[in-house]
Amino acid sequence: MIEKFYKKLKSLTDLKPKDEVNNVFSELCKYVVENDKKLKVNKKILEINEICSKAEFEMEKFYSKKIANSQNPKQELKNFIYYQNYEKLTKLEFLNASFFEENIKEVLFVGWGPLPLTAIILATNFQVNCKIVDYSEEAINLGERLIESLNLKEKISFVEKDILEYKDEKNYDLVYVASLVFGNDFQDEILKNISNLNFKKLLTRTSHGTRKLLYKKIKTKNLKKYFKKELIVHPKNEIINSFIILSKKENV
Repeated sequence: MIEKFYKKLKSLTDLKPKDEVNNVFSELCKYVVENDKKLKVNKKILEINEICSKAEFEMEKFYSKKIANSQNPKQELKNFIYYQNYEKLTKLEFLNASFFEENIKEVLFVGWGPLPLTAIILATNFQVNCKIVDYSEEAINLGERLIESLNLKEKISFVEKDILEYKDEKNYDLVYVASLVFGNDFQDEILKNISNLNFKKLLTRTSHGTRKLLYKKIKTKNLKKYFKKELIVHPKNEIINSFIILSKKENV
């Protein structure tokens, strides 16, 4: 099956949402949920991860524009094919993070793309204030337009900045770090700079089993220098992502 998906994904000449692309990824999502087994990561799987990541960015751009341009953005948001999955994942993350920090009100996102669904769900369902830091001008512009269309500007703000250069004196209850940070050539410098920010807990998404086809597994050893693992959660239902909750190591 992995070889089958590899060939299908490699044959796609354009990763923008359309029937051919949507069908392949829907089939892949169904497969990884229904076939929960160990998966050894190799070069081919890393290639699949790369294609999935690029396709996700194209999907986020497409739906960010579609929602913002619609007559009823809030309803169009809920029509998004993966909205319910994100809602379940975000609720699960929030409840688990709340075991460590009871009153989560201020959340910082590091690198969250043009369709910041997690921030939207936290702001609307849990009244959380969110700040999103991303170096991509395109992602920021699309994200800001989307948030304005949803009337969430008072709850969600944006900063266009490379996280290596980002400074912030504000205190955050939780920091979300996008998994793409861990494939960056400056990973250690990024993690060091994040560890210098003021926050209580950090959360990043990872994967397990066959779900590693869709999302790259984060190696916890990459985090140990600056952070201490508090909890790792591997959903066994239709929620595809796993997540890790960490705290800062003192005196690093």
